[in-house]
Amino acid sequence: MTIVETGRVVALEGAAVWVETIRSSACGSCAARSGCGHRTLAGVLTSDKGLVRARESDSLKAADCSVNDRVEISIPRSTLSVGALMLYGLPLVSGIALALLIGAESDVRAAIGFFVGLLGAFAGLRWMSSRSLFGAVEPQLERIVESTGDEAIVHIQSW
Repeated sequence: MTIVETGRVVALEGAAVWVETIRSSACGSCAARSGCGHRTLAGVLTSDKGLVRARESDSLKAADCSVNDRVEISIPRSTLSVGALMLYGLPLVSGIALALLIGAESDVRAAIGFFVGLLGAFAGLRWMSSRSLFGAVEPQLERIVESTGDEAIVHIQSW
């Protein structure tokens, strides 16, 4: 099962495109939407528009898109679940484990161990992300909903 979002192409980048989306479908389809404050908090702190890099897929190549085309992008729900578990769970488990290992003698050592474990796990996740060890977790292009055929193409160079 995948989450599908519609957005407008704002730039082309090799085998990917940058898509401007309105953040709504993920919160609208979530079972916890009435008890979760994320949507309210996101609405207060940020605009409703987000910029997402979507890679090409077998069904749609980036070269087939033009700036201002409306496209559908998708991401598997399992990617979001595993990502949330790793981003929140791994640092907490690492912090608690290190606090228990070195903090048996004093509360100060336990607190230091917790924060060192927490920061170490975040650094490890950052390192894994920079080496692309998580695999393909980017959204991918599905189909063109509306084509504008714009000639004003913006290309972005990857460093």
